[in-house]
Amino acid sequence: MAESLQETDAISSPKVSDVGRFSIEKTVRESEVITSFILRPMDDATAPHKAGQHLTLWADLPDGSRHKRNYTISSAPNGETYRISVKREPSGRVSKWLHDEAVIGTELTIAPPSGSFVLPEPGTRPIVMVSGGVGVTPSIAMLEAAAAGASTVSIHIVHCTRNSRTHAFGEHIRELASQRGNAEVTVFYSQPLDTDRAGHDFDVAGRLDMEWLLKSTSVPQAEYFICGPVSFLRTFVGGLKGAGVSADRLHYEFFGTVEDLFDEAGPDAADSAATPIQAPAHVAEAIGDFSREFIGSVLLDSAADAVVASDREGLIVLWNAGAQRIFGFTQNDALGKSLDIIIPEPFRQRHWDGYQETVASGQSRYGAGDLLAVPGLHKDGHRMSLEFTIALLKQADGSVNGMVAVLRDVSKRFEEIKALKKQVAAQT
Repeated sequence: MAESLQETDAISSPKVSDVGRFSIEKTVRESEVITSFILRPMDDATAPHKAGQHLTLWADLPDGSRHKRNYTISSAPNGETYRISVKREPSGRVSKWLHDEAVIGTELTIAPPSGSFVLPEPGTRPIVMVSGGVGVTPSIAMLEAAAAGASTVSIHIVHCTRNSRTHAFGEHIRELASQRGNAEVTVFYSQPLDTDRAGHDFDVAGRLDMEWLLKSTSVPQAEYFICGPVSFLRTFVGGLKGAGVSADRLHYEFFGTVEDLFDEAGPDAADSAATPIQAPAHVAEAIGDFSREFIGSVLLDSAADAVVASDREGLIVLWNAGAQRIFGFTQNDALGKSLDIIIPEPFRQRHWDGYQETVASGQSRYGAGDLLAVPGLHKDGHRMSLEFTIALLKQADGSVNGMVAVLRDVSKRFEEIKALKKQVAAQT
């Protein structure tokens, strides 16, 4: 998995040796909500990158604040410029500034490209790229690079969006596919407009589902690149794994706001800015120089405590570094899986009875801040003692759409207390 970050505040400044100054050379309106920005270096040439990687930029806003963002480079390497394609988020400080205030000549501080969400070299397997909304950006860069290179592997672009108003790079992708010869494009519109033409603007009316993907792509041989929010990945990464696609053939990148973690609107909910699942929802209010987003992202990125979120069905949709440290499962292992992977078998029925009762009632039996103690299960099979707190994630109507827990491994302290009790009992 490769991260792609957008709209996550950070106040850290880059090392001078690691960055360059760039200016906006050109802007291109790709859809009603997505604009591309062509960035040219003001001194040295652009650092080389691989199609699919992202770059980190620091934006200095008019109010004097500095914000760090990562954006996928949506163009193949050309040695001269970078292109980023940004969706305007109503609560996104940097995306709104780029769309509404940045002009030709606006300067940005940018670090060299990074990221591992790239095509294999050399590639021998067929490539299937599945994307939603602005998640198409790495696919564009990869297709451009493939069109300019010598590779002869087949490529199938499968893209999901609402309609022509939100569809970015449609003509460009079809033109690249036509030039390459062995590339195919399938576009899904979940809500096509009356003016949208089937067979021209889009290919399929409705939502992409696993049945279509399994029937229309080469599951036994293909290498899959999935780009979208967690709800999108939960459907297709989990589905492909279940269909037998091995981990070395399954690559994915998270796009979308945290609200997408519990969005039941379907796969095309990927029309949103790119954000790693560790980032909190956008909050405009800031406390001094430390925004809520920044503080939240620092806490979630910490490996001290496990932060685990699950949807109403009990499938894991958020798994931070602390969860990996405590339970041994990586994000790839955990996302989309049942909470059963960390619950010892004898305790599962009791857990699910309480979980389902809470989802149905919208009320937890535990008060706010109650510290709970339960046994946990490590990836290697050993049990541990956990303490945790939970919070319900609710929709506007009060219904529960998921839960988030903060967990700590207290096994050492638990064993010390047991030993002390034995010692006291032996002396009485």
